Amino acid sequence: MGLAVMCSLKSVAGNQACSQIPTPSCFYGSLTQPYYPPNAVCNDYMIPVDIEYTNVAFNATRWGDDYGLNNFLDVLTTRAGVDNSPPVGPASPSTQTATVNIAATFCTPKNKNGNEKTVILATHGVGPARAHWNAPVQPGQYNFVQYAISQGYSVFFYDRLGTGASDKVSGFDNSIFKAISVLQSISKLVRNGLYTGSLGKPKKIAVIGFSFGSYATHGAIAMDPSIADAVILTAIGFNMTGINVNGLLRSFVPRVASLQNSALYGDRDPGYVTWVDKYAQIWNYFKYPNYDPVIADYAEAAKQPFAITEFLSLLSGPTDASAFKGPVLAITGEYDYIFCDGYCPGLLEEPGRTYYKNAKYVPYIHPGASHQLFLHYNATGAFQVITNFLSDNGL
Repeated sequence: MGLAVMCSLKSVAGNQACSQIPTPSCFYGSLTQPYYPPNAVCNDYMIPVDIEYTNVAFNATRWGDDYGLNNFLDVLTTRAGVDNSPPVGPASPSTQTATVNIAATFCTPKNKNGNEKTVILATHGVGPARAHWNAPVQPGQYNFVQYAISQGYSVFFYDRLGTGASDKVSGFDNSIFKAISVLQSISKLVRNGLYTGSLGKPKKIAVIGFSFGSYATHGAIAMDPSIADAVILTAIGFNMTGINVNGLLRSFVPRVASLQNSALYGDRDPGYVTWVDKYAQIWNYFKYPNYDPVIADYAEAAKQPFAITEFLSLLSGPTDASAFKGPVLAITGEYDYIFCDGYCPGLLEEPGRTYYKNAKYVPYIHPGASHQLFLHYNATGAFQVITNFLSDNGL
């Protein structure tokens, strides 16, 4: 793929350093990251996290191959499925608890300017692992962690449950509610100065999400506004006019991930799916000609499967975040295909402003980008909007 990227030689006990030309396993197969910003001090952690979450059940027939998956999607997205019961619904007991292991990285600036006591707590979305925030390819242009560090901020970013080096659970059981609880628990740990190295307790926490991670972040804030002092939602959309779930499923052309690539995804059950090829990802995540094809190749090499119940429960989380009174930034690409049906102007104000009616809600449309706004040519412009937002609000 022509990815002339050096993997960091940093490793932890039991893990081998990545090869000099990164492979997909280098991106997410171990606790270590393929790249660490040179302007930061970074530490990797495997964190036991206690969660309590709303229990949901997958009510449809579970498949074991692509034939069964295709049949499920056919029934779900066509008129034939109109009279069927929802595939995901409440389960008994209504709540459950668990302890899960979450892989995470904390980076803080080598050169302090006072901003390092604000920690940006980042939750990635569907597709990437935590390297979404820490791209090893052309990091000066596409690495959010490195940019935030250059502005003095500390960043805590982690692999969501079921992705990267974090624990794997069934793709028929994972959900937005587990993601919400993981974030809430991690925020409390970080707030108390755990897993932040020599920084200790931060003064402020800003939670940031991408796509599914933004929905998890929004849900976590709606349920417990005390977990953060500021909220940043990237690649987000609340206006149902722009959300075309059936169209998204069709353009993804999902396949059972473990059958698509058993070497990379064999540790997932058939409930984990992924799009069929890089062009399906480009369709949903990129806007031609505003991206480098080499970067699209990187995104495909580093992709993670997603749980079908995560996708199906995406819009099921809480929406009313009126109890949060801090600053909120909603930043989405101008041509976001997933949440704006390809064009975002007119869709970011509402209902987002109503959901955050007691907050300082700032919608921002990033020009020229689609859903994966951090991997378009003007990614650093988006980074600057985010750090300026924090600075303007005293963080």
